[in-house]
Amino acid sequence: MASLTKRDLVVRISNETGLIQKEVLNVIQKSLDYVVEALAEGRNVELRNFGVFEVVLRKGRVGRNPKRPE
Repeated sequence: MASLTKRDLVVRISNETGLIQKEVLNVIQKSLDYVVEALAEGRNVELRNFGVFEVVLRKGRVGRNPKRPE
């Protein structure tokens, strides 16, 4: 199953709306920047009918390198 990239979104939105791809990219990037900024400030981000993003702190755990024998 292929991924949907930011570039794919830009092309599709541009084709469907007639907006210039650079303008669409700027809007998408600025939106993502604001989401990241809010999360970095400890705030939750709720996009109705899409999802809720929040930072969750978890206890650390020991990682293991599968290429190195124990």
